[in-house]
Amino acid sequence: MKMGFGSDLKNSHDALLKLQDWELRLLETVKKFMALRIKSDKEYASTLQNLCNQIDKESTAHMNYVSNVSQTWLLMIQQTEQLSKIMKTHAEDLNSGPLHRLTMMIKDKQQVKKSYMGVHQQIEADMFKVTKTELEKLKTSYRQLIKEMNYAKEKYKEALAKGKETEKAKDRYDKATMKLHVLHNQYVLALKGAQLHQHQYYDTTLPQLLDSLQKMQEEMINALKSIFDEYSQITSLVTEEIVNVHKEIQTSVEQIDPSTEYNNFIDVYRSPAIEEQEIEFDASLLEENESLQANEIMWNNLTAESLQIMLKTVEEELIQTQQMLLNKEEVVLELEKSIEESSKTCEKKSDIVLLLSQKQALEELKQSVQQLRCAESKFTAQKELLEQKVQENEGKEPPPVFNYEEDARSVTSMERKEKLSKFESLRHSIAGMIRSPKSMLGSSSALFYMLGILI
Repeated sequence: MKMGFGSDLKNSHDALLKLQDWELRLLETVKKFMALRIKSDKEYASTLQNLCNQIDKESTAHMNYVSNVSQTWLLMIQQTEQLSKIMKTHAEDLNSGPLHRLTMMIKDKQQVKKSYMGVHQQIEADMFKVTKTELEKLKTSYRQLIKEMNYAKEKYKEALAKGKETEKAKDRYDKATMKLHVLHNQYVLALKGAQLHQHQYYDTTLPQLLDSLQKMQEEMINALKSIFDEYSQITSLVTEEIVNVHKEIQTSVEQIDPSTEYNNFIDVYRSPAIEEQEIEFDASLLEENESLQANEIMWNNLTAESLQIMLKTVEEELIQTQQMLLNKEEVVLELEKSIEESSKTCEKKSDIVLLLSQKQALEELKQSVQQLRCAESKFTAQKELLEQKVQENEGKEPPPVFNYEEDARSVTSMERKEKLSKFESLRHSIAGMIRSPKSMLGSSSALFYMLGILI
């Protein structure tokens, strides 16, 4: 089984940053060497020898793992020292070829690191927000609304016992209960989303980002290999002694294999498998309320209409996400085709450096596609959860949350009807407020927030 960043380095972010910094330093050293080589080719052997003495041969030993690139680089320095008596030649070819490509490659590699750091920071922040911050906020509000509902319940019982202001107390009790049930539904949906988000993060999103980084790292290794190869050919001479020197360099360059370059690095910095945390409904939220059920959408006369609005909003979010996903996937296919066609037109080996920026853009697009797929999975799951509850009760009359007839036996039948009529009017009024204004229903989170305020 091939080792990979995505499967073996999920918890090795710092090591990967150090790797990229080290490789950038190595490239800067190589760039410095080539520039000086062009200059020294115009001088005699003593100048060339001084050049090799100036190169920091220890620059490739900063990472404690075996690197074919590092070993090849050291060998190239050693063989260059043997050319100290040869006049500098082919300066123009060396300057317009490998050095120019290497300069471009360093910029591309800096962009790869910047992109990786940005995406990693974003998906980690999203992970923490969805699985920690948002759930904690909902649980805090949940506990507060439990207290408010229980307080309203006690006040309602007191009003019944005293026979005073029972209608006012009942209305407060209904409002407090409605707020709790709506928030309960929000929490269940958020919990489902967090579970899927965490699974997607560890199973797909993070591994894909790491594999994407490894792919670009290997592309860079391949590009560097081509630069080394072209360098070797330009600086090669025809004498038997020099030919033998360059044969050694060429053999070392050919031993560079992008697909296995990081095997030893992975072995050294391999991180243990990450166990996903269980994201479950906090049972302590229900200790003071027996009418609510964990992981169950509450459908009753207080929530039926809000569930319909939630379902519609989630469906709209899902459709929008699927359209964005389709567009991104089309762009990915077009860019892949463009890269494939461009690669066929490369005249020199090092021309593949010209494709690095496009390949990085492709990897970034694929990361965006994965994030959209994650969002699609969450919206689909939430939609199914809501649809199941709505379809189960299609055509049915939403059950009342409380039996007011038993709680208010002393109230006459006409008074009870009048109270129920007033409550229905109040509920429809709230529903009308929920449906307008439309501009405030741009996202599911904004909708849930408005429902809490209006109720």
